[in-house]
Amino acid sequence: MRVLLFVLLFTLSNSFLLPPTFKRHSSTLCMVRKFYPPSHYFHEEYLRRLNSKNITISNQAMFQYQNTNHTSEDDDFDMESFIKRTNNATYSQMHPPGGIRIILNPMMKQIQNLDNDDDEDEDTFFNFKRRTNAKKNSENFQIIDNPDTNFTHVGGYATVKEELNQCIDMLTNYKKYQKYNVRVPKGLIFEGPPGNGKTLLSKALAGEANTTYIAVSGSEFQEKYVGVGASRIRELFNLAKENVPCVIFIDEIDAVGKKRSNDGDTATSERDSTLNELLVALDGFKNTSGIFLVGATNRIDLLDPALLRPGRVDKRIFIGNPDTETREKIANIHIQGKPHDSSFNMEDFVEVTNGLSGAQIENLLNEAMLHALRYDNTQFTSQDIDTVYNKMLVGWQPSEHEFTSNIIDHIAIHELGHAVVGILSKHHAKMSKVIINLSAPSSPGYTVFEPSTSSLMVREALFEHLMILLAGRIAEEVFYDVSVTTGAINDFEEALTLAQKMICYYGMGKEYIYPSMSEKYKEMIDSEVAKLINEAHSYADFIIRNSKDLILEGAEILKRDKVLKSEQLVELINQKYKSVLTLKV
Repeated sequence: MRVLLFVLLFTLSNSFLLPPTFKRHSSTLCMVRKFYPPSHYFHEEYLRRLNSKNITISNQAMFQYQNTNHTSEDDDFDMESFIKRTNNATYSQMHPPGGIRIILNPMMKQIQNLDNDDDEDEDTFFNFKRRTNAKKNSENFQIIDNPDTNFTHVGGYATVKEELNQCIDMLTNYKKYQKYNVRVPKGLIFEGPPGNGKTLLSKALAGEANTTYIAVSGSEFQEKYVGVGASRIRELFNLAKENVPCVIFIDEIDAVGKKRSNDGDTATSERDSTLNELLVALDGFKNTSGIFLVGATNRIDLLDPALLRPGRVDKRIFIGNPDTETREKIANIHIQGKPHDSSFNMEDFVEVTNGLSGAQIENLLNEAMLHALRYDNTQFTSQDIDTVYNKMLVGWQPSEHEFTSNIIDHIAIHELGHAVVGILSKHHAKMSKVIINLSAPSSPGYTVFEPSTSSLMVREALFEHLMILLAGRIAEEVFYDVSVTTGAINDFEEALTLAQKMICYYGMGKEYIYPSMSEKYKEMIDSEVAKLINEAHSYADFIIRNSKDLILEGAEILKRDKVLKSEQLVELINQKYKSVLTLKV
């Protein structure tokens, strides 16, 4: 009896709550509903049931109720026609007044369009999303968008720029290289002396490629707390991944990439863990396409070999002191806005700055302009350049040395000894000028030679350098006999070091190799060094004793003008020894 009552109640409840009846149509189960004027409770129960189903079905059911005729008793509902009408409906037609608004079709159309796009459009879309919506900073690092520095801001270094052009192509078209089964390098190292634009070149690389840029220092990863350095490496690369293509520049990378210790007790140190995390980030299990690492260091010998191996840092570019063409272009960039008179000659300036770094060239022009403005001059002159250049060479002190006239005579004779032997040397670098500078802290007199353009030197050039070093003391001995000064101490130290290198290191003695493990060979080395120095002393002494008049006249000019240039000295030589030789500058 209870069962029959339950079935009866269940049937009646379904007849009120779910009026539709069902029929077979096209092998699917469709609803055929007789619509009667619904009550308020009917809507509540109906929406409650629909909300318990899938959201898409609920939405379609609500649209069905809106688009069907509720007053017709014989109107049958067709699911297929309803879906077709719904897909073609506009935004206002799909929304029931005051109802729940759920829009699926526009979103689905966008997804379908994305799925049908080719790979190139998809890459463009995702790059756009990353560049606009990606995080531009993290806790410790910040993204620099569109750096305003490019190759036009870098003077010279044409061969370096040519090498970097391919790196730019890798950053901008890194997807292209994946088609040819080639491994795209993950970074490069700028090595070389300070002041030659390693940081500037990295900024220009990012600016030329129009990529994002992150500039950090190697010391930022060094902390006393365990795990901080490694976490910052992960943070750095995660930020770069969200903003690819991206250039990461680590200045002084030797602070984080220094060789790992071989000691087992320190193998797990914080510094080693930081380096291990950097190595994994460059060549680990994750893809880092679009991230290019640029490091700069003055001591590449300190870097760990695992960091420099191919596959991590594939390129090493040495940024040395600028050549003639690069010095001229650097000077042309930094001379802009600095007026100068007719005495300044760019060709002479480029020649004088041989051996200087790019930063020193910029500083020389800047200080020359400041020196001119100090005396209310609106233009700097060649004299301002010389004054600042002398300060860069030997320093400057506010008060001059108080030397007697006799000591100044000794200084002038000493320096003319260097200059005469130097200008008569065939293989040695060219002598530039002789200066008496009483404001120099430790060198009141000095002779300037142009730096050598080559790192390889022949034995004759080294031997002539020995002669020049000894010529200062020899000139004092020739003119003042035993009344000599202590000004030759640096010359003697340098001469002894050079002679020992020529014998022991360069193999320019009687024997190629001199073992230093026994007293016998030490005696042989000392004998060879002494013989070499005595031979250089003899040649220099011969030149000085045959140039006494030249040295005296040149010393007078030097004491009067405080400077004697090579052109003046050559002119004196040609006047006094016209029948013997003729020298050219």
